[in-house]
Amino acid sequence: MKLYVIPGTCAVVPHTALEWTGADYELELLDHDSVKSEEYLRINPQGAVPAIVDGETVVTQNIATQVYIDASHPDANIFGQNDSPAEKAELMHWLAFINADLHKAFAPLFGPDGFVEGDSAQQSLKEKAKEKIAHLLRLPNEQLGKHDYLTGTKTTADVYLYVTLTWAKKFEIDLSKYSHFNDFIKRMEADKGLTAVIEQQGIEKIESL
Repeated sequence: MKLYVIPGTCAVVPHTALEWTGADYELELLDHDSVKSEEYLRINPQGAVPAIVDGETVVTQNIATQVYIDASHPDANIFGQNDSPAEKAELMHWLAFINADLHKAFAPLFGPDGFVEGDSAQQSLKEKAKEKIAHLLRLPNEQLGKHDYLTGTKTTADVYLYVTLTWAKKFEIDLSKYSHFNDFIKRMEADKGLTAVIEQQGIEKIESL
């Protein structure tokens, strides 16, 4: 199995999942130019990460790669000990929320010129995006006031939330009113799988917001 990633992106999630499985895999580090190369576009025509190539099977999109890893290594419990229909639905709720709502909300910060033209308009857009992100993050913060992890047990949803918090710190989003994130960050950065991924991708721990 080969995993394609850009360091620090949401591809940290399936990368950590593979570390949790203990399986042998090959890692390919890309950048924002190489994902647009002719060679990589044959793997993922969208020119995005993550992507998994496993024999003749190609899997793209973050959630799909996680599902593939879980199905290939069910004993690793990358989705946690969530056995009942309600528990499985809660896990999918958090993965969907982070993937479709929270992750998407960062798009104007990563590429404001893709939305509006002009410095003033772009700055206004970025400030609104920061407000929206802070508003969205109140929900996982409240959940972490009840449990150490989003579903009670550590899952890939927690890794995904951690990644978005690294972005929040990068863009200096004020999350000071949220009291549960720093302890959560400490728990996640103590995870051996995530620590290995941080080292392999050459990124840094954030330690606190």
